[in-house]
Amino acid sequence: MNTEYTDIVQDIISRFSQKNIRLTPQRIGVYRFLLENRIHPTVDTVYHSLKTDNPSLSKTTIYNTVDTLAEAGLVRLIRASEGEVRLDAFVDRHGHFICTGCGEIADFSLDGCSMPESMKQFQIADFEVQATGLCPRCM
Repeated sequence: MNTEYTDIVQDIISRFSQKNIRLTPQRIGVYRFLLENRIHPTVDTVYHSLKTDNPSLSKTTIYNTVDTLAEAGLVRLIRASEGEVRLDAFVDRHGHFICTGCGEIADFSLDGCSMPESMKQFQIADFEVQATGLCPRCM
């Protein structure tokens, strides 16, 4: 068996164990796809990508898996455009640039960013930084 495959599956098993997530082949498959494909996919993209190798996979299973992973903090949901939700398995602090032309989402670093002084009085549990505009291909 491929060592890279074994390493990522072992990492997933470890993460699931830390978060008390029950191991199923479908959950492992969905999370593995998200970790290996940093394209900020929709549920439909995940479904169509995994359906070929797993014909019994349902969209409901993917939605339920995404909900479980999001609740555990292993996946972030990105509200890209009206009604569209994209998925990101990289939950470290970073921002997202969403192209209003083609819909592509790109990550950017938040290094050097700080909380505005006006927010210091609040107890912030979470925050998201999102920018929109045109990517170089669409300009």
